[in-house]
Amino acid sequence: MEKRKKVIAFFRELGFEFDISRFDDRLIAQKLVCLLELKGIDLGYSCSLYVRGPYSPDLTQDLYAFTREFESRETGTRLNIAEKEAADKLGRIFGLKPVPLEVGATYGYYALRQNSDPLEASRQVKRLKPFYSEAQIALGISKAKEFLFKPTPKDLEELKKETGIWQRASLKSLEH
Repeated sequence: MEKRKKVIAFFRELGFEFDISRFDDRLIAQKLVCLLELKGIDLGYSCSLYVRGPYSPDLTQDLYAFTREFESRETGTRLNIAEKEAADKLGRIFGLKPVPLEVGATYGYYALRQNSDPLEASRQVKRLKPFYSEAQIALGISKAKEFLFKPTPKDLEELKKETGIWQRASLKSLEH
């Protein structure tokens, strides 16, 4: 099976309507694939660190070479139960929002591919992405942790405390 067909099946499952002409769509496509690869789903597109986080040159090549297939999301390939669950979890946690996907994929890359401890992975994300706010980085990292790692009950409690501050701050900013 051609690897792009599995990616197209994921895009369809996620409701991702890819448009090659939009930068954000190309970024979203890259980060979705890299996050799924980091989760242990072998899609055949290896990712390495690049300017905007994990990136697969092979995926970019296929996105341009098979644009019509990616944009129409037509494929006979079906996801198995584990893959559907991963897609549903990815969609529920990240949505199709480029900033959390970019931050989350970058954090996951440092944590899993570079074997960095959580603090070092966070530092690397902040160093690479100074153009994002602390709140955007914290949100992306917490989403990555939720998607990529199986949290313990203690982790879940700490995550609530950690993200609760940012969620309350964003609610206050909406009130003004």
